[in-house]
Amino acid sequence: MLKNRHCCVWICCKAERSCPMASQRQWLGDLRAALDLMKQGQPQSCIEALEKLAARYPDDALCRALVLDGMGRANFALQRPEAAIKALEDSVELLRSTLGPTAPMTLGAMQNLAHALLGIGKVEESLAIGRESLHLTVEVCGPDSPQVAEAQLRLSAAYYRKRDFDRAESLMRKAKEIWEKQGFCVPQLGVCLNNLGRICEERGQINEGIALHRQALALRRELLGENDETAFSLGNLGVALASDGQWREAAESLQAAVEMYDRLGLGNGEEAQGYKKNLEVCLQAMADTPSKA
Repeated sequence: MLKNRHCCVWICCKAERSCPMASQRQWLGDLRAALDLMKQGQPQSCIEALEKLAARYPDDALCRALVLDGMGRANFALQRPEAAIKALEDSVELLRSTLGPTAPMTLGAMQNLAHALLGIGKVEESLAIGRESLHLTVEVCGPDSPQVAEAQLRLSAAYYRKRDFDRAESLMRKAKEIWEKQGFCVPQLGVCLNNLGRICEERGQINEGIALHRQALALRRELLGENDETAFSLGNLGVALASDGQWREAAESLQAAVEMYDRLGLGNGEEAQGYKKNLEVCLQAMADTPSKA
């Protein structure tokens, strides 16, 4: 049985109309369109569009910085870690010099760099950048701001990778509390619930883990509907149920996850293929012990 997945997400460092330096920029629409290609599962097309955008505005430092951030994330999706890290490092440096070290976009780019470093196993480097970003975000935005919750969630991923579950859980619960105080649900709560469920599983608290995965699934169904994150939660719930020997419900949840990935055109992805293998394990277990399924 394959393990469940801990998850985190990128920050989209885009220049909003409220940013003084971006208010007169003519490239905002093209930047959004290029980044949308990555959301649609086309990272190479995203890179090509970003390169064309940068070529049209060679003297615009902010445009270049945000192009680099997007190219870093797209290269990471294409499993080109060296190119991804270089682009993200350059983006952070350019944003620091253009907007300042405490600008929200700079802090978001730092978190993306930390996320990429974690993805290639550089845990200590990721932790250092993540801690710095969180510290600066608290100073700039206040301890109870949604931006702080984002930084806490991302930093928790590095502690989780280090198997420091206590610190990871503490950060996630603080982030969860901040978002819950807003009075409305945000998709990041689903990430918190999923990852808290993973920590419970790691500690052998399977019933608590299953309950948290059910909450994550319910929230994502409500907020996102048919979405890869909803499919991800279906799969994680299925794996948790299988770990507890609840083969029938596990198989139903995993089957639903696989079918949703297929409908979304993501059936050949890593998560979908992993859940297909887990589904086969469940079906075999049900065949071997039909009276206990």
